[in-house]
Amino acid sequence: MIEPALGRWRRLVSPREQTRRLKGLLEARPFLRNVSIMLSGSAGGQMVSILLSPLLTRLYTPQQFGILSVYSALLTILVVIASLRYELALPLARTDRDALNLVGVCGGVLLVTTAAIGLVAFLVPTPVVQALWTTPPESSELLIYRGLLVLGYFCLGGYYIALQLATRASAFPAIAKTRLAQGVVGPIGQIGLALLGAGTPGLLIGNILGQSAGTFGLFGCVITRLRSLLEALSWRRMIVLARRYVRFPLISSWAALIDAAGSSQLLYLLAAVAYSPHVAGFIFLVERVVSRPLNIVGTSILQVYIGEAGRIVASDPAALKRRFRQVVSRQFMMAVAWVLVANIAGSLLFATVFGQQWEEGIFYLRALSIGYLAQAVVQPVFHTLQILEKQGLAAGWQIGRLVLTVTVFMAGTRLGLEPWWGIAGYSAAQALCCLVLILIMVRAIDARRKQKEMAP
Repeated sequence: MIEPALGRWRRLVSPREQTRRLKGLLEARPFLRNVSIMLSGSAGGQMVSILLSPLLTRLYTPQQFGILSVYSALLTILVVIASLRYELALPLARTDRDALNLVGVCGGVLLVTTAAIGLVAFLVPTPVVQALWTTPPESSELLIYRGLLVLGYFCLGGYYIALQLATRASAFPAIAKTRLAQGVVGPIGQIGLALLGAGTPGLLIGNILGQSAGTFGLFGCVITRLRSLLEALSWRRMIVLARRYVRFPLISSWAALIDAAGSSQLLYLLAAVAYSPHVAGFIFLVERVVSRPLNIVGTSILQVYIGEAGRIVASDPAALKRRFRQVVSRQFMMAVAWVLVANIAGSLLFATVFGQQWEEGIFYLRALSIGYLAQAVVQPVFHTLQILEKQGLAAGWQIGRLVLTVTVFMAGTRLGLEPWWGIAGYSAAQALCCLVLILIMVRAIDARRKQKEMAP
């Protein structure tokens, strides 16, 4: 009696049986399957990045990481207008022909904005660049920084177009591969360039390589499927679609710019100017090992969420609300667990893992935790208002967040608080704004659902 029972138990818990059940579960739940695909690549890339961080912190100083943080912040803030947000209309395109023509619109806009950014980058007075990067005016690195900003802008802007096109096509395995490539190529490139004596420019070049990794592969994967439709590209249709989705450049583009400025990226610029690049370097490391894993999970879910929400927003707003609640609640539980573990582990191991020169980073980890938690919860559903075409509402929230967070940060510097206390206030303001955004999105979804119910 006992032996047969044990045999059945072993069969039930065998790896083959567990794999079969997991595959069955994923097949029955497409949303979960697509998220798992995205996370597989993202988690792998991020794991490599985290494992290589202790080596990077011994090859580069907090000051050098501070310079990278300023560069990364400028790039992240500016790149949101690379295609004037036309790329967000790609998941909404009803036909493949329209999607291809929208890619043409995005590509043309990207070339124009890159030229504009390049012009501005090389016309900015040297004292301004020196104030941000603390580099002597006569240093040739100033010219390198300007050029790398333009190059990074173009490469990352192209990746975002490819990403949204792949999202529309549900090419999540291809996206997952690019996530893995980003996590591997960036740190390895930075390590290799450090060993070659490239110094701080090597840190920036490695960042570009990592962020833009997989762009051409992602384009090729999706465009190959649509090659037979390439003759459908036409200037006339591009103009029609540009007008159809004109709210994206007119409202979403500048709203996204304000949003990016109000996000954690602005903190690097504020910290570098108000305190020093040294402080910005600590914040960058904390973000890399604590916040970035959360961001990768959130972004992975966001891509799947956008694809699904774009399909059901008009036909079934009630289903959109259910998915919204599911994503937010589960992301909250996961983020709480991660932030708690990170704080406990950081208190015990931060200096040991990253080196004594990084010991002060634990104070910034504690200061930023509440903000990281709130941002992680919002990120998977962040574009909900854009999908609902409530760009004006989103813009109002973004302006409010920018004003509040900057005001709180400046108040901390005026009061002469230690850097980590001023940053803690900034973090708390971010958390409050994220809570308000969730409430706004819930009300907007409810309004769309009631509108659908009242329609004949």
